[in-house]
Amino acid sequence: MEWSEEHDIILLREMISREIFSFKKGSPDRGKTWESIQEFLNQMENPKFHIKEKRGVRDRWNILQGKFLKRMREEEAASGIECEELSEKDTLIEELSERERSFQVKEKNTAKDKEAAESVRRKAMERMKDSKRKTSQDSELDPGLAAGGKKSRKTATEVVDFLKEKAKCEQTQRQQEMELRRKELEENAKQQRGVLELMQRQSEAQQQINQALLVLIQKAFGTV
Repeated sequence: MEWSEEHDIILLREMISREIFSFKKGSPDRGKTWESIQEFLNQMENPKFHIKEKRGVRDRWNILQGKFLKRMREEEAASGIECEELSEKDTLIEELSERERSFQVKEKNTAKDKEAAESVRRKAMERMKDSKRKTSQDSELDPGLAAGGKKSRKTATEVVDFLKEKAKCEQTQRQQEMELRRKELEENAKQQRGVLELMQRQSEAQQQINQALLVLIQKAFGTV
């Protein structure tokens, strides 16, 4: 289909309202969200959309974002040129791009935290295996120790040490999970603030337009 400015703005608004970038790239949830956006747009009467598949809305977003980011880089690189005030369309693209980037950073940090927790768990298991192996070797060298005595007391100590290590590992994992949850809540709050700020900017822009129209009307009728 042929996309107009109005088509693009409606698409971008729908992407924000459905929080498309709160789902992992390539996941079934993100795919379903693209599909729901496509279905919603195709049901509209004015303007009319003719999107054959969900890939159509995704490809259109990639085109819009690519052009916007390229233009921003060119304006920043050009010395002595001030960037014009962003239009509603550009503001929406900027907001969505920031959400996408934030989700990617959060996803990367989550993977790092999970890897660190797994490393702690592996080290604890390795220490336990080393302890068991040493106990077995000592028993083979001196069978009398395996039946009891001092060696049995040492083995009990090793068990206590292992349990302490295991509890420490579990506590570390819980702390990391709590930290991940805290980061997710902060990110969600940030996104909500972004939506409110965007709505406020749009409202202010509309008020300015209305005031300008009022002045023009007053001038036309000679009331100013």
